[in-house]
Order: sequence, then C-alpha cells, then structure tokens
Amino acid sequence: MQDDILVVDHVTNYYADNKLGIFSKPGRKQVLNDVSFAIHKDEFFGLVGESGCGKSTLAQAILGLIPFEGSIKIDGMEYAGTDRKMISSRIQAVFQDPMSSLDPRRTIGATMREPLIAHGIGSKQEQERSVREMLERVGLDAAYSDRYPRELSGGQRQRVCIGAALMLEPKLIVADEAVSALDVSVAAQILNLFRTIDAKSEFAMLFISHNLGIEYYLCDRIAVMYSGNIVEIGTADDIYKHPAHPYTKLLLSAIPDMEKHEENGSANEQATVGHDAGSRPNDVRKGPAPAGACCYYARCQKACDRCLRRQELARTVDRDNDEHFVSCCLQASLESV
Repeated sequence: MQDDILVVDHVTNYYADNKLGIFSKPGRKQVLNDVSFAIHKDEFFGLVGESGCGKSTLAQAILGLIPFEGSIKIDGMEYAGTDRKMISSRIQAVFQDPMSSLDPRRTIGATMREPLIAHGIGSKQEQERSVREMLERVGLDAAYSDRYPRELSGGQRQRVCIGAALMLEPKLIVADEAVSALDVSVAAQILNLFRTIDAKSEFAMLFISHNLGIEYYLCDRIAVMYSGNIVEIGTADDIYKHPAHPYTKLLLSAIPDMEKHEENGSANEQATVGHDAGSRPNDVRKGPAPAGACCYYARCQKACDRCLRRQELARTVDRDNDEHFVSCCLQASLESV
C-alpha cells in the first residue's frame, strides 16, 4: 500500500545451534517464523512479547544488521543489494541502554553530529546549529553539546540517543525496549517525549517492549509475538480491551488496570480468565509443539486437533473490525490474510 512505510513480508531467521557439542554437526534454530506485517506512515506500531520470543532479532533484521529470508521494504525500497547508507538515512534506532549507545570519549555534540558528517549534510557550523536545535527539541539545553555521557543522567542520555536518531529525519524509528532500563517516572517522560516530537516531525515508530500496558499507552496498533510468530495484530484498543488470542489474554492478565477492573470484574477474575485461556498447569502441559502445529499448541488450554496445523493470520470472528487479525482457528474467520 502507498501509505506503508515499512513492509515485512514472510521474514524468517535462523541462528547456529551447536548445543550438541563441538564434535556434532552444526544445526540451525529458527528464531523468526514467516513474520509479516506493515507499518503505516506516521504510525506508532507496537511489538510485544516475552523475552526470547524474537522481538530484538526482528529489530536487527529491519535495521539490516543480520541476514534473513523473505523481504523487507522501507519506503518502497527493497533491502537486498541496497546501500547501507541509504537504509540508515531512512531507519534509525533507539536501544535499551543509552550508555552503551554513546561513546564515553566524545562529547554529546560530536556524537550527534556524526550522522550528518557521514552523509555529508551541511557545513560544520550548520551541523553544530542543528545539534543545538535538536537538543532543545528533546528537552535539553543546547549547552549539553559540550558535555560527556558520564555527566548526564540515564533519562538525559536517552534523550540524546533519541535526538541523535532524529538528526537525519528518518522515516522510521526502531525503539527496542527504549524505556525498560529507566525509572518509572523517567520512562513516562520519554514516552511523552516520543509523542511530543511526533507532533512536530513526520516519522513512524516500531516500539518494541515486553510491557503491553506501555504499548497501549503509546501505540496506534500492536502486534503480539510468541516464539518467533506474530499471533495477533490489531488496534491498541482491540488488543487491550478485546484480545482474541489466548497468549494475548495471558499477557493482559498480568496487568493491573482500573478500567479493565470495572469492565471485566475483579482482578482475581481477570487472572483466572488469563490463566485458563493462556496456559495449562505445569503438571499437564504438553511437551514441545509437534512440527507444523500452532506455535502455542503446547500451552493453550483449548488446543484441539485443528491446532495441529500451523495457524495463519486471519480476520477475527468479529468481522466488524477489518484491522484485527489473529492466528487462532477458534477465533479467526475462514478468510486468511
């Protein structure tokens, strides 16, 4: 579609698995399994899932840092054979630990000027002016340009990283657990900063987190990932208030929320619904899902013979919303996407 800034199409990724020992043949372990979705221009798109589900691996593939099978397009441009500099001008990243993203030996101004220097944008004076303006946009005084990372707090460092990512005016920002290492109050400030900057700039964001509550607060649409698979995609309201996949319900059951408390009953009732829908007790849980089965088969309380076939994303049974998709044969319509 013309309004899609990022298109991820059937992306799969493996890594070498040598756990059997140095004398065994190297194997491959699948991390991403046929992942497909699109992010619209100026949209904040959330990707949520537990640790180890493949979120960061997908981010690295989108940033062009690791090989993958399938297709990824940014602003209509295919990655294969594309100049790395052209990709970086369109996609930038903000990572979890701001200190590891900043060179402790360089001033903040030098770090923020680096993208402009690499792309040959402006004279030194123009670059320095752009740095000062960007620092003010992210809520820091222009004088911070002469400081070193060690002189800044964690929240200030993350503001610098956000400013550095925006220096080239990219089409897409990939924020991978960008607030998980910050205190709650500082994290809230960074989330508000993303929205404030978005109101003044035109960029889309892929916001990756294990916290569905944060995703609901910040994002327009959310994709839920489990074991390298996208199991549900929908608007933030649909995912948070009308989840279709049992794994999404399990994630929601752990979030205390007064609005859900009023709508759906007590917190204990919510936890029970999430547990029953999401997982079997440990003493009856099945082993790994059979080859070709639904990725959630081993944990799902309602798994049946139909679940022994891999579930494709399809519109939910409630056809009133054409943007809500789920990979569950019990919740999806017969029309796949």
